[in-house]
Amino acid sequence: MIFGLYPGDQEAIGLIKWISAIVIVVFPWLFLRLEKNIVKITLTGFWILGILTLSLLYLGFLVDSYLGPQLGFNEEGNPMNWFMILIGLLSTVPFAYAAYNGELKKPIRSSMLLVVALFILIGPAVFNSVSFSVYTQGGGDWKCGDDPMYGCEEKHPTQPEEWDMAQNVGLIICNLLPASFVIGIWFLNRKRRERDSNPRPAD
Repeated sequence: MIFGLYPGDQEAIGLIKWISAIVIVVFPWLFLRLEKNIVKITLTGFWILGILTLSLLYLGFLVDSYLGPQLGFNEEGNPMNWFMILIGLLSTVPFAYAAYNGELKKPIRSSMLLVVALFILIGPAVFNSVSFSVYTQGGGDWKCGDDPMYGCEEKHPTQPEEWDMAQNVGLIICNLLPASFVIGIWFLNRKRRERDSNPRPAD
């Protein structure tokens, strides 16, 4: 584990979770508006650090577990899935706002930065959420593993083929969703620039 936290360290876990979330949501409003490159680079660096920290927490790399990192998956569903997705979507708002107003500088670079950030931040949560929903709604369940050391702590799908199919669906959606948001923001910026370069004549 990177930090060596334990599941009982709820205060430290909550602190990391909420500070990272605030940085992810708030900092784009700042670095997309500032002109000084040093400040922009610094804030962008902290934004990326917040994304990596929250993602590592979700994936289980910051909390010690004898089963090892579970990559955010839980056989009973992970309530943090929707938190990750919500924070990820909120982080796109300042980019969309800047694009709508034609203020998104270097749109290709900004779009690439955002798509990578979204893949890291919401990709695993979308994959786990969609895979779990598709599998369980189709009647899938879980059974205890064969390793006597872990017993029912380690579980396996009762319908492996359906689970593989559910994972394939989750993989497709977790790739399409971030890409669709970035394409939408890029399209907004392009349309605004086209309107600004070709203003309508006054009546």
